[in-house]
Amino acid sequence: MKNIMTLIAIAIISLCYFSCSSDEEPTDVDSITMEGTLEVTPEVIEMADVVPLTDDVVLESMYESESEQLVDKTPVQIVTVLEGTQRVTIEARFRGIRDFGFGFPLYECELMAEDVEKMGGIAAGMSGSPVGPPGKIMGALAYGDYFSAAPTRFWVTAIDAMESAREHQTFGEELAEHLAAAPSARINTVYAPVKTPLMITGIKPNRLQHIEAYLKGSRFDYIELFADIGRAPTAPGTDRDLLAGDMIGVAVSTGDVVNAIGFGTVTQVYNNNTFVAFGHPFSAYGDGKTTLPVYRAVVNGLVPNLQSTYKSVSAYGDPIGTVTKDLIPGIVGELGEVPDTIPFNIKYQRDKDVIRKKHQVAYGYELYIPIIAAITQDAIRLETSPTTVEVTIELGFKESQKNYTETFLSASEDTFADIFFNTQRIISAFTDTFENKAEKATFTSIDMTIIEKPQIMTATIQEVIAPDKIVRGTTATFTVVLLPHWTAVQDGERKIEKQITLAIPSDYPTGDAWISVFSEDPDDLFFGLDFDFDIDTDFDFGSLPEDLDELIDKLEDEQNEAPGLIKIVLSDEIVFPDDFIFDEPENEITLEGFIVTGSESDLVDITQ
Repeated sequence: MKNIMTLIAIAIISLCYFSCSSDEEPTDVDSITMEGTLEVTPEVIEMADVVPLTDDVVLESMYESESEQLVDKTPVQIVTVLEGTQRVTIEARFRGIRDFGFGFPLYECELMAEDVEKMGGIAAGMSGSPVGPPGKIMGALAYGDYFSAAPTRFWVTAIDAMESAREHQTFGEELAEHLAAAPSARINTVYAPVKTPLMITGIKPNRLQHIEAYLKGSRFDYIELFADIGRAPTAPGTDRDLLAGDMIGVAVSTGDVVNAIGFGTVTQVYNNNTFVAFGHPFSAYGDGKTTLPVYRAVVNGLVPNLQSTYKSVSAYGDPIGTVTKDLIPGIVGELGEVPDTIPFNIKYQRDKDVIRKKHQVAYGYELYIPIIAAITQDAIRLETSPTTVEVTIELGFKESQKNYTETFLSASEDTFADIFFNTQRIISAFTDTFENKAEKATFTSIDMTIIEKPQIMTATIQEVIAPDKIVRGTTATFTVVLLPHWTAVQDGERKIEKQITLAIPSDYPTGDAWISVFSEDPDDLFFGLDFDFDIDTDFDFGSLPEDLDELIDKLEDEQNEAPGLIKIVLSDEIVFPDDFIFDEPENEITLEGFIVTGSESDLVDITQ
């Protein structure tokens, strides 16, 4: 389940890239008129069926009662950006009204612009683009058809449904009121969402393939991952207000390495500084209340693709507002105020070299933190090779003066997944609403230190050497022989020997007995689980935490024991790592800096 939640985090990040936008504004009392013009690009002017739209044009919302009067093949226009920041209109036509079970109608339309068809047709990133007869917005371009041939069909979310989202009270808002505290549709095969392209910088293309494989068959249908090269190119500055049809970027994270930003189009802007966009959710089914920074964006043209064309888009400048709601008909945003974000600092150390990277993560999207951690480590290393990592995570909270700190050690062929899953396990213990039953945890800081070594710091228990005779009522000393990985051999010593003592009870039965030596179960080490317990405890796992302080204490108490932990047990039978330990004599030592695996046993003679 925890692995699934981690993959869900990856999926949500992916969803961020393709968003919808609107190109024109309503003329009713709830709308505002935008002023100013942008330079028209020559590429747009040369297209016969693509016409530049000046900034003084005001688009009026056209509601369902009027849209129902349209006849088949009525000419309509798509308002979007194909190059730079210049809005344009694209020829299309209305083909009918469809009910796909969303609770609101979708308008079926057909692209009639041959020039745009040659460029690739309907593109990811166009979602949210206003659609309607000239001068009007009947809704937002939201769904298309994969592998489609000209003329391309697409489906439009009614503006009525999108505007109703502005007044919709989310469950997050209701819960916030209840707590008096600060808040924190499945598509069938006939059509698919015009996806929000999520551009992620710093990620290697092969990692995208891994993530796509993880997400196959998941419920995250609204985003698609793309590896981006880096910083945005120079874009024309503008001091005009946001317009329907403009491109925007919605940021899950920004920083030195990983910038995960979903791009789409604004559908309508209103005079109270709110706007609606995308025409479909940002995430799978809509996360309800959310706080995501919004950026202006510039288009660097369409990128043709046999399955689905997408816009090449980059965010630029400072945030201009906040996405406050993520709902089925689209997203709702507010211009002006910029949301707080979570600072996530990563320190990478290899020998004496230290590299520091900083990121900001949107609240509500903490499950992206593991992705940022793994991708950043991947980008800094510049290679994929076997290694050992020691990772320390320190979390600060708004609700507590205590910090939570945990360290884990991992050695593998590729530590990307190790860092990802372990970080996800730690983060979700606080942010997963169902997992954290104590108190809401709002991160104020996240600091991670990654120390890497080229050696594979593993050692396998090879032998246990016991005395010839063991006298009960005394303390016996045993020698544990371990075989380290050949890369971890020091000073030519191929074996490691550790002494461990064991107190033998004076009433222990004489005769044959077994000395068992073993490491922790590797599965326990990976997932932080421990199935060993002492029957004498009467299964007392302690009281449930009632607040964040108690949750921090509980998680610290339950942290994985040292990965180099070696246990020794005296019993009448051989004991294995996953066996229950009753009240047999036992002791433990730790081989520092190593991950110990394996188990060995020896038959001993207990005498008086």
